[in-house]
Amino acid sequence: MATTFWAWIVSALVIVLLAVVVPNRLGAQNVLRDARGRYSLSRFQVMVWTVVLLSLITGMAFGRFAAGQVDVAGFQIPSQVLWLLGIAVGSGVVAGAIKVTKSTTRPDSVAAYPIGSERGTLWEMLTVEEGASAGRSVDLAKFQNFVITILLVLLYVAQAVSALKAVSNPAGIAGLPAFSDAFLVLLGVSHAGYLLGKIPSPAGVPEGGTMSARLASEPEPEVAKTVPEVRTA
Repeated sequence: MATTFWAWIVSALVIVLLAVVVPNRLGAQNVLRDARGRYSLSRFQVMVWTVVLLSLITGMAFGRFAAGQVDVAGFQIPSQVLWLLGIAVGSGVVAGAIKVTKSTTRPDSVAAYPIGSERGTLWEMLTVEEGASAGRSVDLAKFQNFVITILLVLLYVAQAVSALKAVSNPAGIAGLPAFSDAFLVLLGVSHAGYLLGKIPSPAGVPEGGTMSARLASEPEPEVAKTVPEVRTA
């Protein structure tokens, strides 16, 4: 089973490298930052579950391949896992839509970095995004969502490790571990609270930059200048 575990770890590192490290090295914005240039909790959650589940699938497939199994992808993905991904991705989409709406309707109250000058740390994904306290006060809805997500990720990884250890031959891997219905409900309630927490619109102007300033820092598109043809009479 060592082959499966190593394939799981290596594939997880490759995904993180391609999504976070490489864009930074190329001067691009990594996947953890949103359209405001700030670290996003919803993006972080989708990234975490993608790394865990996709790398686990890759590890299982490679383990079956190394064990001589012809049907390397012949294992099941439980419906609870699909629902988990649906909750995480759906929450990310809704959160993104709320952000776009607020960035459009009240850009002077939304915290953002100038284009090309993105800074901040992962800590800011747990802070308030709007108003005078943006970037300084912890958002309770975000905090509970982050803690519950990390807890469930650790529990699922531990469950996956136990399930893999229980199989003596990688060829006998039947599928990904199922996710508890109770934990699935807990995750859904947590994401619902997170999204509801994004609806209020705190007043005030954030320190360190606003969305209106970010839009103003966007370079003007170059317009091709055409010289009109002059004809002689």
